[in-house]
Amino acid sequence: MKKIFPITQKDQSGFTIVELLITLFVAAAFLTSGYQLFNLVIKDSGQARADSRASSVAYDYMRRYSTSVVSPCVASTPLSNVSTGVAGLSNVTVTVSITCPYSATTSLSKIDVTVLYNSPQQTMEYSTYVAL
Repeated sequence: MKKIFPITQKDQSGFTIVELLITLFVAAAFLTSGYQLFNLVIKDSGQARADSRASSVAYDYMRRYSTSVVSPCVASTPLSNVSTGVAGLSNVTVTVSITCPYSATTSLSKIDVTVLYNSPQQTMEYSTYVAL
């Protein structure tokens, strides 16, 4: 007759030290990745906000000067690096130039608005054509 010996298993509860270290390492990697992603989102949203403010300034000047052109194409620079204050932006300067893009058509003027802002310097440009 055969003797059957019972197989004994040790009952393990909880984590082993190796499992605990691996879990801590993975948790630290997730926390670091989350922090870097958070910083990237904050930085990009700040840049988008600055671009939006500069765009609004450029569009405002473009619309203002497009309605003030009254004579047939006369090249001029009504504003040249004029400083202006804009909330959330630094070192803001505006340049507005009116040119005659086509010499054969003297009733068409082109208005260019350039806004320089922040440090390092960034540029926002808008242009439109005005026919008289």
